[in-house]
Amino acid sequence: MDNMIEVRRRTAAIEAEGHEKMLALCWAFRAQLEVVQSRLSPADYRYAEALKTFLLRARGI
Repeated sequence: MDNMIEVRRRTAAIEAEGHEKMLALCWAFRAQLEVVQSRLSPADYRYAEALKTFLLRARGI
């Protein structure tokens, strides 16, 4: 029983760490979009805006 509790605890810790890394990558990618967005075509600019909005909303994943 203790072994199963330890496995669950470690699994939860690994999942939390993965979640934090994913959020950091999302924010880094969003920041990169901010930098290049001014040089994009109008269509690509709108796509970048939509992607940034998605990343902003996805922060709770």
